[in-house]
Amino acid sequence: MTIGGPVDSAVLVTVVIKEDRVEDFLKAMEDDVTKSRTDQDPGCARFDLLRDRDQANKFVFYEAYKDDEAAAFHKTTAHYNSWAEFKKSGGVESQTVAKVATSTIEGGWAFDTRT
Repeated sequence: MTIGGPVDSAVLVTVVIKEDRVEDFLKAMEDDVTKSRTDQDPGCARFDLLRDRDQANKFVFYEAYKDDEAAAFHKTTAHYNSWAEFKKSGGVESQTVAKVATSTIEGGWAFDTRT
């Protein structure tokens, strides 16, 4: 059973953070992750920050949005700016982005319309 519609726009972002900047990164991401999961970012269906078990300064963001417009809106928010400013400050060693979409397998999760 699904709630709402499918998630058409998702990204997997893998970043390696400079080791001496990990705490700064986590502070910046706390705002982005937490507020992305609220009505301040209504098109965001899911936002997870995962930490690599073997490399403590490597992280993966899993972000899922209702559609491309919702993903674009996310980048206009103040909470996204926390991440953008950290990145601009030079704390990221490397970053890769994979644009993906959720599968259409019945029973998978979908965008929660929050109604």
